[in-house]
Amino acid sequence: MSAGTDKSGTPAENIDAILRLEKEEEKDLAVHHRLFHWIGWFVGTTQFIVLQFVVVAAWMAFNVWLPHHAIDEYPFPLLALILALEAVLLTSCVLIRQGTIDRSLERRDHLELQINLLAEREATRSLRILQRIAKRLECDDDDDCAPDELARETSVDEIAKDLREREKDKEKPESPDGDRFANTLR
Repeated sequence: MSAGTDKSGTPAENIDAILRLEKEEEKDLAVHHRLFHWIGWFVGTTQFIVLQFVVVAAWMAFNVWLPHHAIDEYPFPLLALILALEAVLLTSCVLIRQGTIDRSLERRDHLELQINLLAEREATRSLRILQRIAKRLECDDDDDCAPDELARETSVDEIAKDLREREKDKEKPESPDGDRFANTLR
């Protein structure tokens, strides 16, 4: 590949690459995790709600209308036990699915951060090159900004520290003594 050739693909190729990575991640899941993931997905659909309603209604109808064959008489304690157990198991499946999604989103966020940092570095280099070209052509760009303001490398550590400080400032109470409401009562 020559130095001038673009290594990134078209947007469609990039989307295909992302989808391929997601499929590979899905294949790497153990069979039971895939099952829990599917159950967690199915629980969030209208089909599940309809199925749940039909099963509960059929259970109640069977036990009320056919009392001589009833396996769970009114007030349906067995049905309550089954639904409580189902709620616990389905909640676990949903939480397992959510954990898998969270890990995938964390990886995607990390990848996005890396891409943004690379883009920042490329933009900084481009600005430096443009400044050198402008200097050679004796173009004046002092009206827009300081010469090195935009072409300066961005420090991730400085941005992270600044972000933490701003978050801490937001968490501080407004009153120097603590609670503003308590101070008005004194």
